[in-house]
Amino acid sequence: MKLELKRQDFLKAWQIAERFVDSKTAKEAIGGILISAGEDNTVRLEATDLKTSVRCRAEGVNVIEQGQAVVPAMILGSMIKKSAADDLMLEVNAERGFLNAGNSKTRFAVFTVEEFPKIPESASADNICEIAASELARAIVEGGSSASQPTDFPRYIGACMLRAGDGCLRGISTDGKRLSLSKVLCETITKDEDLLLPAQALKDFGKTLSSSYDGSATVKILADDSTVWFGLEGVEFSIRRVDATFPIYERILNNVVKTSLDIDSLTLASVLERIDIIAKTTTAHIMSMTLNPAGSLKIMARAPEKGTASEELEASVGGEYMQIGFNVAYFLDGLKVLGPGNVHIEFSDEEGQTRMKRAGHEEEFLYMLMPARLSPQDRAAEDEMGEFYNQADPDDDDEEDQDGNADENNGENFQQ
Repeated sequence: MKLELKRQDFLKAWQIAERFVDSKTAKEAIGGILISAGEDNTVRLEATDLKTSVRCRAEGVNVIEQGQAVVPAMILGSMIKKSAADDLMLEVNAERGFLNAGNSKTRFAVFTVEEFPKIPESASADNICEIAASELARAIVEGGSSASQPTDFPRYIGACMLRAGDGCLRGISTDGKRLSLSKVLCETITKDEDLLLPAQALKDFGKTLSSSYDGSATVKILADDSTVWFGLEGVEFSIRRVDATFPIYERILNNVVKTSLDIDSLTLASVLERIDIIAKTTTAHIMSMTLNPAGSLKIMARAPEKGTASEELEASVGGEYMQIGFNVAYFLDGLKVLGPGNVHIEFSDEEGQTRMKRAGHEEEFLYMLMPARLSPQDRAAEDEMGEFYNQADPDDDDEEDQDGNADENNGENFQQ
């Protein structure tokens, strides 16, 4: 195989392909990119990490000799990116590859084509829908924000479900203590389908959508029993489906609102990041929020023998007075996905679900999380920082566990 390359044009496809190479495996074919040069002067790049795969058409290539080759992604990619020349010559035989770039010449080892995994074809897959790239990217980012690490059990907590139906595409994930639900309109659905995919693979694909494609680009989604394909002009991504049953989350969600909070998300996130300096030094990573219907919000975290942080700010609080605990990191995750602007937060009670939404756009995205139990000493610790609402009972201090950490609420969750 022998190819003339226009460096900048060729890099556009190469950089998409290399994102899905198994970068930890440099000595096996999945650490490489399969280049196929055809008789019609078309060149196709293929890459896979065995969970996610991509097949894309490369531009800026003149085929001098046809053929196929699996080239090392890291080595060849670095050489092309750092080359000072714009016109390159790539030549590959059965054992070696050669890259000539002006006065620079590089020789490198290659893999045999037979070693490269076969990427599934979408020819017989069912058409699910077509959707704007920007809308799909939003559903992935928002809907996947509650997924946990893929090594956790059960398997669905490391996954994100794309649900096509009722004129919408929904992105949904849960780790048992929180749930994310994103909804985007989609009027081209031809088959109602639940597509459960590994969350990290889907997020990597979402990043590629956001960084490499105009928001107006259209994505065609296809699926069979084992794989889901996302097709754009000249590019097709495929992700293996997760073989697991997603919880029936609709049974958990409720509309009970005892207290509500309306506040600017960036203001609240800034406060939480300061509170987290203390909270993250504890195992439980807990803060307490005291919501005063008179118009104030107090947030506090304490770490035995290390310190206490407290901050009070004006806020629009509706309903009843409430003191409630949360994992700071989980709460911040929700605010970050919601983005800048006003957020509307609904609290069921001290042990019930809390729902976070964009004010004025409540139907677009829901981030729901479960509170954490506050120890009696956490409740009483407000007195150390000055009175705010003196409702703590000092006599309960000795009931705290020995290390002073609060226990997370292990009651209501999303697991079946």
